[in-house]
Amino acid sequence: MEKVLIVVDAPGPAEFIFPVIPFLKGYKIKIVTVKDSPTKVLEKYKPVRIDRENEAKLIYRDFNPGALLIAVSSLVSGPYIVRQFTELAYRDGKKIICFQDIWGNHRWPSNFPLMKRWDAILTIDKLAAELIAENNYKGKIYATGSPAFDKFRDIDVAKERKRLRKKFGLSENVFVVFYAGAATPAGWQEDEITFKFLAEAMRKLQKKHPEAVFIAHQHPRDEKLGRYQKLAPDLKYFDISKFKIDDTLLPMMDTVVGMYATNLIHACYLRISGVSILLPNAGGKRLFENLSLDDFPTNKMGATVGIYEENVGTLVKTLEKIMTDKPFVKNIAARQKKFFPFAKKTATQQATDAIKKELIP
Repeated sequence: MEKVLIVVDAPGPAEFIFPVIPFLKGYKIKIVTVKDSPTKVLEKYKPVRIDRENEAKLIYRDFNPGALLIAVSSLVSGPYIVRQFTELAYRDGKKIICFQDIWGNHRWPSNFPLMKRWDAILTIDKLAAELIAENNYKGKIYATGSPAFDKFRDIDVAKERKRLRKKFGLSENVFVVFYAGAATPAGWQEDEITFKFLAEAMRKLQKKHPEAVFIAHQHPRDEKLGRYQKLAPDLKYFDISKFKIDDTLLPMMDTVVGMYATNLIHACYLRISGVSILLPNAGGKRLFENLSLDDFPTNKMGATVGIYEENVGTLVKTLEKIMTDKPFVKNIAARQKKFFPFAKKTATQQATDAIKKELIP
């Protein structure tokens, strides 16, 4: 039985690979996670957690895998454990299959040099595949879709919205704004700039529309508890802290707001309006410097609304349009349906097939 070592260092790629693992029964699997957030996602499979680069070699040598199934790293500032495992497998001539959970992060300085080590990469769609190909990647590219998004296939959003709002005591006329925080250790400064800008818009919106409420969700790798309540204690927050806040709650939201976040992609699959704030000194700068992208793809598709200038009035008007302009919201949903369809074959099955194809000697 061939041994496959799976290494994941962030929650996004952990969610990508989670649905695939049960379909790899013909292989002896060992899962390694880096730090807390991916460990929680994959805890069902009893991963081995490591936090330091010098732990990688011992685990690798002890397991001696026949192949490495590894995430495109999300840890811009380290620890560079994904790199350690990649180099170990490459030196041994082992098959290296990579999986990517969002557009363009192969271009991060910590990831780009590793591309030449990957035999194949699985990614979320054709656009992501094109971005990889643009960088002269020589391995095989599989646009499998993200298995993490399969869970949205059978959700009746209207029905789930009604159920969740009843559960949380929210009437239909309450306008719920969900902020998908991005305050990772490497990105908290840009996130705080973005949040403060949004907070100012929310103050104006809530003054004019008291029925507007705000949910601020911290990134799983955010190390500062209560960040947003401390930055803007005066806002009218809707407190659901007693409950696990994850994408299962998104159907009750009216709009999802963030810089560039996986939750914005979730919103597209659920046909919920989204707003991507890419200020020149925050999200826009980070997107261009790290990923060489001039815009978040969902904005270019018209599947979310992009905000590019630090003009609070523009953001307030955008939120009001989502709140009151049904044709505007309907048009966004139509673009989401066009660019984020569900294929007949699930992403989980496509990813499983691609991995097994690559593992065949």
